[in-house]
Amino acid sequence: MPDESPPPSDAPPALERRLATILSADVAGYSRMMGEREEATVQALRGHRAVFDALLKQHHGRIFNTAGDAILAEFPSAVEAVRCATEIQSALQTRNEHLPPEQKMLFRMGINVGDVVVQDGDLLGDGVNVAARIQSIAQPGGICIAGSVYDQIQNKLSLQFKRLGEQQFKNIGQPVRTFSITHGERGALPASLRHPGMKSVLGFGAAAIAACALAAGGYLLYRDYEAKRVEQSALSAQLAAERQAAEDARHKAEEQSRRAVDAESRAERERLVAEAAKREAVLQAQVQSAEDARRRAEAERKRLDEERQRAEEEKRAAETRAEQEKRAAVARAEEAKKERAQSAVAMAAASKGAPASAGQPTPGSAGAVDGHYDGMLCNFPNDPSKTACWHVDFRVQNGAATASWPNPRLGKTAYAHVTIGPAGAAKLALEGWNGRDGSALAGTIAGRVVDNHLDAEGRWANGVRVDGHWTRTP
Repeated sequence: MPDESPPPSDAPPALERRLATILSADVAGYSRMMGEREEATVQALRGHRAVFDALLKQHHGRIFNTAGDAILAEFPSAVEAVRCATEIQSALQTRNEHLPPEQKMLFRMGINVGDVVVQDGDLLGDGVNVAARIQSIAQPGGICIAGSVYDQIQNKLSLQFKRLGEQQFKNIGQPVRTFSITHGERGALPASLRHPGMKSVLGFGAAAIAACALAAGGYLLYRDYEAKRVEQSALSAQLAAERQAAEDARHKAEEQSRRAVDAESRAERERLVAEAAKREAVLQAQVQSAEDARRRAEAERKRLDEERQRAEEEKRAAETRAEQEKRAAVARAEEAKKERAQSAVAMAAASKGAPASAGQPTPGSAGAVDGHYDGMLCNFPNDPSKTACWHVDFRVQNGAATASWPNPRLGKTAYAHVTIGPAGAAKLALEGWNGRDGSALAGTIAGRVVDNHLDAEGRWANGVRVDGHWTRTP
């Protein structure tokens, strides 16, 4: 039973093939011309290509590959391909007449009808290769065609051909029937491909007729003379018509060349205008972008100035408050020292039998140290100018309390856990924050309640000295 399963999905896609008419063209002696006059050769080729492209478009041709001076074009019709080639050669002949001898540029052309492979818009295969090989044997300014083209155009175009027989080309398996076109629909091709002119033919014919007349004598001479005169009249009329057709073709080619040059100049002007407009648009955009950036920078500078002013004002206010609190803390500390001195004198007197101060807690008495404590904590770093004090108050109940205070700069809260023994011994465990990097920082201070005053001192974990002074209100 035959296998009817579909082909695997990963199989490569089938190649696209089609029958096409291929025109191959290149410039005779292009490498020599480039070596002698590079810029002039490029300019001449550009002008020739303008004519080439205009006529190619007019005859529905499509260029599918180029390389330097070489051109490969595809046509949907062999008739259109040959007609386009003959018109191009006639037009370029007229254009060459206006160029110096060293700048005259002649194309060789070859045309073939064959099967080709389509790949990304390019055409490959023997159909293209045969056209290139045929083009290589064409005379400068001439056209050679394959037999496949000849079979398609015979009796459709008024052309004259020269049979070149079967030609064997490199890497082409079978010989190729080849023809050269010697005379197009609008006149003769460039002189390098023309057959002997009609005047030579007429001269040869006249000589033959004269010889026959002399040999025949008398009547035969007269009859042949009349026949010769009629034939010459007919040939003269034909030559006049052909000269007129050639002149018309030349005028048309000149007009097409002029239009091509005008179109090229107009396209160049439009390109320059478009480039100038593009540059102007880019410049305007850059100017606008620079102006926007300037405005943003100005607004940012103004905002930074305002923030700097606010920061300076806040700094001055904070410095003023800190200075005031520092002075107040120092004053309270001095006052506390005086009170402690007085308390010490009183305790000494009490130990000798004098009565104790009414405000001093009695050791061992329950609730003797409870109450509201109001005072300040102060840091004393190595730099005296950075001494800082802040207000801290707490209420002791059953010998314990917790105090808290905000750190405005860091936006965090610090704590002090207070324990006071019945005899007045006090200890405060501090939980604060490092002002440099915002990390947690612990500390411990210890002291004693004497005569309703609590004085304690200690250090933070980073070694900075800290002390506190509070006044107790029962």
